[in-house]
Amino acid sequence: MEQVTTKYGILTGIALADYYPDGSLRECRLNRRNTLVTPYGELIPQYADDGTRRKYTKSLSFYPNGDLKSISLHEQTMIATPAGKLPAELATFYENDRICRIFPLNGKLTGFWSEANEYALAREYSFKLPVAEFTRKIIGIHFYESGAVQSMTFWPRDSVIIKSPLGEVPIRIGFSLYPDGSLQSLEPLSPLPVNTPIGRIVAYDLNASGISGDSNSLCFTPAGEVRALVTSSDRIILTDQDGRYGRDGRQISYEPGLTPGLCNDQLMEPVPLYIEFTEHGIRFEKKDGEEFERAKYTFTIQSVSFKVDRSCDECSGYEE
Repeated sequence: MEQVTTKYGILTGIALADYYPDGSLRECRLNRRNTLVTPYGELIPQYADDGTRRKYTKSLSFYPNGDLKSISLHEQTMIATPAGKLPAELATFYENDRICRIFPLNGKLTGFWSEANEYALAREYSFKLPVAEFTRKIIGIHFYESGAVQSMTFWPRDSVIIKSPLGEVPIRIGFSLYPDGSLQSLEPLSPLPVNTPIGRIVAYDLNASGISGDSNSLCFTPAGEVRALVTSSDRIILTDQDGRYGRDGRQISYEPGLTPGLCNDQLMEPVPLYIEFTEHGIRFEKKDGEEFERAKYTFTIQSVSFKVDRSCDECSGYEE
């Protein structure tokens, strides 16, 4: 049976493996108990499929230099992190062995194992951060290489109140921080009116996925100004300063839309509107969308409403 020597010990029972071009181990699945000696103590990678709740895709992955990149642990294990000791079924690392992400649970959602089943296994832990102090169950925590918290992800049914440039805000799903601990983004629990460089807009993403708190629908600059948001309810009309209507004699208007559902294309689902504020401009698409110079336009914000059939909601699920 194949064995591989790593900086953490010799691996045996390698069932499936993938290698870098130079022959070093990239990732593998194990079918025998192994013990890795790491800066976080002895860790035992997953070596069996329980057949019901645990994911069993790869036990370990490594960087090209041999440093540990990720480990799926055979049993939930307490690991010392910059935020204190936390349980982990899955952990990822930076190239220097510093912790990147911790997932207390790493279950798979199936017809036999639901999100409610997984949530019941989760335990509450207390956290004290510049933006909040709370005790909650978490899906995952993401650290900067420096050890500062980069983001936290909560279970969809839970909420937390955090301090923001707008005051105290109830949030869902998660939030992210800048390296200095200031707030970078959050996911509002409910529609939230926000003062922006063009007026008051209601921030809320009907389609917020709940997968990660890394990136959220309301974003701030390091100085605490609104940098970007997602709205599910507001139309933005641009009119140039001369009183004429936009380009080629047309009014420029952006608003949330509708698209056929993934589960049933006869059912319509919302497409919230993304708005980003640059130093002097505004754009309505995340990547290469056209940027409008704010000084050249006046802006009208209107509330829009449309009937959305969300009958397909039960087909969606969470998976880490």
